[in-house]
Amino acid sequence: MLVNFNVEKLDKLLYDFHGLTGLTVSVWNAEFRQLSYQPKEMRGFCRLIKSTPEGAARCYSCDKALCSECAATGLPATHYCHAGLVDTAIPIRFKDTVMGYLMFGQVTDAENGETEALLADLAAELSLDREELFSEYRTLEVYDRERTAAAAAILKAATRYLWLSRYIEIGYNTIASQIDGYIHAHIGGPITVAELCTKLAISKNRLYAISHEWFKMPIGDYITEVRVHEAKRLLATTDLSVGEVGARVGIADHNYFTKFFKNNVGVAPLSYRKQGLFAD
Repeated sequence: MLVNFNVEKLDKLLYDFHGLTGLTVSVWNAEFRQLSYQPKEMRGFCRLIKSTPEGAARCYSCDKALCSECAATGLPATHYCHAGLVDTAIPIRFKDTVMGYLMFGQVTDAENGETEALLADLAAELSLDREELFSEYRTLEVYDRERTAAAAAILKAATRYLWLSRYIEIGYNTIASQIDGYIHAHIGGPITVAELCTKLAISKNRLYAISHEWFKMPIGDYITEVRVHEAKRLLATTDLSVGEVGARVGIADHNYFTKFFKNNVGVAPLSYRKQGLFAD
């Protein structure tokens, strides 16, 4: 089963929500890949934190934990992130399956009385300029719990109409499903455009069009994404060596796989395994 997110329509929905509330808002698929977000320019506070690899890893870990919580309960979930901001996630459900998430926040909460100490520690741990971090923090909007709950209720109601309004579509037994199935089944070896076209009896132009429509990227990029996701899964859930993981995802050369993984993930395979960031 493949899920097709209409990014253009979702982007307009998020744009309207942000314009109304001032909240940063984004949509993610079940594999935890961000598909759309508003505003397009990241807030200075978050941009400063994510400018460091450790800060970016902490943000990812917090977002993953929040979405995992709302997926487990089927309900919106709100928490303080590692930097003291309030974030909320709402599951996008189809029957009993979570297909993705709407996430909003990056605001402050006047009830959090430990902010100053937290930011001071954060600046020291990430080697950030303390005054700059505090200055960017003061530009963030303050949201109390009542306003946060109201925003969550609006987005939760909106998720019920995403299917009816064709913001999201599910495809069964489509050519896209066959392409996806073939790639996953043969990810342990080389996969070429010519091979896909021959096996599935489609032209290159048709393959490229389907890839852009359903995977939202060129087919080569999608194959890479599948390799990366499978490598992440194996690193997080098995004791296979880095070389063995590389071979399982079609990259037998240990050094090349390490370079490939770091270029696509931002950290080396062993560092990724230690950080425990995998979100299935």
